[in-house]
Amino acid sequence: MIDFLEKELQDWTVGDWIDAQTGLTNTAFRKRIRIASAGGINIPSVVLPNNAPRILFEDKTGNDFALHERVKDEEAVNRFNSGVSAWADKVAKELRNSAQATFGTRDAKYVTALQPRLSDSIRPNIRFDKKFMLETRSVGFSSARHGVCLHYGAGTGFGGNKGSSWTDRHGNLKKTNPASLGKAGTSPRNEAHWFNSVIERNAKELTDITAEYSLDISVRIAGILLP
Repeated sequence: MIDFLEKELQDWTVGDWIDAQTGLTNTAFRKRIRIASAGGINIPSVVLPNNAPRILFEDKTGNDFALHERVKDEEAVNRFNSGVSAWADKVAKELRNSAQATFGTRDAKYVTALQPRLSDSIRPNIRFDKKFMLETRSVGFSSARHGVCLHYGAGTGFGGNKGSSWTDRHGNLKKTNPASLGKAGTSPRNEAHWFNSVIERNAKELTDITAEYSLDISVRIAGILLP
């Protein structure tokens, strides 16, 4: 593991934050979130609680009356929801293909009985409006956590000079692997942006589906893209 515990919080990379989220106990990780927030240190959105990346369909009118008028047209709202669902299924397939093409079996070290391969883990998630539960409000894609690690090039085996110990989220005492000491910042891993390009090349189709349904709804793609 990159020895993030030897660094000051302001020097943490996105990969360090991800390593901390997956390696520390929930209490220890939340403590670092609080310290960073109090100190004005930027915290990557991918590790913030309740911040699952997703595409949002935003009602520009901002009132329930417009929503009510739209969902009264059952045929139109069903066509819109079906179009978004078909889009999400297609994009999920493309994301699986992208993960397979980019990583092949290189993510095998992350796989456990509870954690599938990245290409096998990707699923679309669709949420509806809270008022009537009839109109699509967001689309996201769940995946194994190591998909984000691979995107940022985060990995194991490149620790600092001193080493350290910590308790992981399962209560196990962990120590820096002696073989990794002195290798921080020398990792040959490169970022592998397997996710964003798939979303971006399909974005126009989704905005067209939405515009055909209603010009009162805007599509915010940026919320799902990994920085």
